[in-house]
Amino acid sequence: MCNREHTEGVMRKKTIQYGIDPDTGYVWSRVDSEVAVPVIDFAAMGPSDGFAMKANLERMSTLDALPSINGVRWTRKVPIELKNMHREFWGMKPLKVAA
Repeated sequence: MCNREHTEGVMRKKTIQYGIDPDTGYVWSRVDSEVAVPVIDFAAMGPSDGFAMKANLERMSTLDALPSINGVRWTRKVPIELKNMHREFWGMKPLKVAA
């Protein structure tokens, strides 16, 4: 779950946390004082795929995400594919998928 990042010549650990929004079922992630929030992309929805809901991740500070972040349930129990999507968003290496 951790990655290392150089900050002013000092190596520091970058930790990611995953959370589930109980209202939407979407997975959020948090690194330091920022969160990755799924935002529905209505323009990408269309009849060709049965109007399947699509979302893109958007970065914002935890303060800007209040009060929405208060309802998020933080957990480790998130499918590895979703974890890897969030890890890619934050510039981390993907986790290995069990065969």
